[in-house]
Amino acid sequence: MTTAHALFIVGLVSQAVLALLFGIAWRALRRPWAGLLALGFMANAGLYLALFAGLGTTELSAPPPTGVAALALLALVLITAAIVDYVDTPPRVARGLNGLSIGVVVVASVIGLAGAMSRATGFGVMAVYVLGWALLFARAMRLEPRSGHGFVILALLAYPGSVALVLSGWVRSELLSVVGVLPFSVLGATLLTTGLLRAQRHAALALAEREQAQALLRASNDSLEQQVALRTAELRETIDGLESFNRSVSHDLRGPLGGIVGITRLARERLAAGELDKARHFLELIEGQAVNSVKLVGALLALSRASDATLNLRDVDSGQLVAEVVGELPKDEMAYCTVAPRLPTVKGDPELLRQVFTNLIGNAIKFSNRSQRPQVEVAVQARDGEQVFSVRDNGVGFDPAAAQRLFKPFQRLHDNSYEGFGVGLSIVKRIVDRHGGRVWAEGRPGHGASFYFTLGRPPVDRA
Repeated sequence: MTTAHALFIVGLVSQAVLALLFGIAWRALRRPWAGLLALGFMANAGLYLALFAGLGTTELSAPPPTGVAALALLALVLITAAIVDYVDTPPRVARGLNGLSIGVVVVASVIGLAGAMSRATGFGVMAVYVLGWALLFARAMRLEPRSGHGFVILALLAYPGSVALVLSGWVRSELLSVVGVLPFSVLGATLLTTGLLRAQRHAALALAEREQAQALLRASNDSLEQQVALRTAELRETIDGLESFNRSVSHDLRGPLGGIVGITRLARERLAAGELDKARHFLELIEGQAVNSVKLVGALLALSRASDATLNLRDVDSGQLVAEVVGELPKDEMAYCTVAPRLPTVKGDPELLRQVFTNLIGNAIKFSNRSQRPQVEVAVQARDGEQVFSVRDNGVGFDPAAAQRLFKPFQRLHDNSYEGFGVGLSIVKRIVDRHGGRVWAEGRPGHGASFYFTLGRPPVDRA
């Protein structure tokens, strides 16, 4: 594998991960800039895939291949529009900047189709775009100081500097296609974090306004007080979710992205020095960081679906459902499980209830598999006219004082020797709540844990 091909893989992985993360951010925030960045980084990933497949050229005087040029120009237009929206450019100025961006791309496309544009000219056009982004971030730095925008400006300015070094002959021309990995990665990581922080501030402001309205309504109408309190509680839960999501992205996602950026630089240095074994080791580290990020994204998606998926209520044979969940376990883990006979038929959404049992049973196995004889019991009993399901284990247990923290997103009571991101029990609580039930836990350190839940009458589904 050549140096350029290895760096194309680095570019493909980093841009694909950023596209996925911004897709999740757009789904949560519904902001145009997040969706545009997801599409822009997706186009960049396609560009590096095409280059890895050998569709590019290393000759600066040769015209760029049509497909590669189209992906590069598309990414430029999308990312420019995203940054214009992100920095809150006035509407009239925003229309002008986006029109200018599209006009430049149209002119470049016409020249390229006529065969009059070289690869060096194309990189010059991209450098001009990047300089324009740096100017837009200078505006953002004035509006939101200490948000990391100065770091983005420095990273962006490194790109036209690299282009100048290549065109002057100081750097090999085949590396020109990958010098954008670092500034694009820094751009994506910073916008992801600052965008979520901005959403959190807006939500906090909305909460303050809601609490002020609550005080006014309490003085005028006691019957409305309960409704306002309910809405305020829901908004507080949303704020808590945003704060947890922000902490997770800032720590668990920005960390791997920063690692990808740093290891990419080391891999490029090793490749330049001809140390292919060390470069291959760095590429494996990049792959591991990307896989961890994708796993966390999957957990975030599952948490989101638990809240907004439409309820599909029907009669569910809970005994059969638990048997299917246990049957999908590895044989050694299946041996840990004991399921009570004749579990009842309940009214609920079968797919969401499957997640409840999957998370509770999987959680019990995870925290009991270090016991001498791991045991997991699934049962049900009648209490005060309710069917109370239980999942018990003989694992490490937990401090009873921390029982309420178990069901908050991204809360982990044990050290990192246990895998997971702390969202499984949050998913359980959200699904049970949507079914009108309750969920709680009992346990002691070293004496296992028991998780209980009921399924009441589901409330009107507002999803």
